[in-house]
Amino acid sequence: SSSKITGGGASIHSLRDGLPETGKADVCVLVSPSTREDYVTASTMAKEGNCAAVVIVNGFAKDAKSISSRATMAYFIKPLTYNSQIAGYLLRAYPGKWTTVDAFDNGVLEGVTDEEILVAGTNTPDLRRPGKLVQKSVDERAIRIRKGLE
Repeated sequence: SSSKITGGGASIHSLRDGLPETGKADVCVLVSPSTREDYVTASTMAKEGNCAAVVIVNGFAKDAKSISSRATMAYFIKPLTYNSQIAGYLLRAYPGKWTTVDAFDNGVLEGVTDEEILVAGTNTPDLRRPGKLVQKSVDERAIRIRKGLE
């Protein structure tokens, strides 16, 4: 049985104490899972239908087999660097597209679907194209500045 703190209509459980008892209408939120076991717990809860939904927040420590490829990445923000500087971001707010944004002017460089960006068989975005887009944006801005156009 897990330890529990309640208040405001929510219950907080520590996974160190085992799987919490949840109801079919509950939404289970796992904050900053840090071990493979945390991801196995999330997967077990989702597969067994112990709750209405499982949400993982700040799930950066996952490996390729941690989360089912059928899971949807609802919210995502990844800084994209160029010359050791943050040059842009890859963002996702489900059900919207994956959006590459220029950090200088917040301009949208591209919006793509899951099919266009996810690594095959995973729910992990391939960062190569977004990285190239922000690099190109930085380079083009530098050229415009040198020519006195900005």
